[in-house]
Amino acid sequence: MRIAVVLCTALATISLAAPSQSQTRTPPGGDAAITEMQRAGPDPAIPAVPQQNRAGAAADTVADVNAGTMEFLKQSQDALRRGNLGVANELLERAATRMLSRSTLATEAGVPMRDARLGQISAARAALMSRDRAEAMRQIDLALAGG
Repeated sequence: MRIAVVLCTALATISLAAPSQSQTRTPPGGDAAITEMQRAGPDPAIPAVPQQNRAGAAADTVADVNAGTMEFLKQSQDALRRGNLGVANELLERAATRMLSRSTLATEAGVPMRDARLGQISAARAALMSRDRAEAMRQIDLALAGG
């Protein structure tokens, strides 16, 4: 009788542990996180931000990847004149990124960049988000004049 109780207890323990073990097992041929990401969306081929991706691709056709801040600002101005706010915004982002990706001393790495031109680029982007083309153009003009 005692053996039957021990066997039943052991069997119950094994049956309760089995489902949790199968859930934590890494799927064959890949990482569990990759499998999870593949299952996350209904169609992973559709990007989450298709319009921004299109604006980025359009900016790639007019902008040189090695362009400097001033060149990105001029190209943003041209895109704004053509009425293409998405491309103008993308080019403003690239101008700001170019400014922010500067070399600094290690002792100054934690010090935020304070530059009037960077503020004007941010103000131009904010104006674009409000669809205020005149203010965006004014801020870009100020940023170009400051350099």
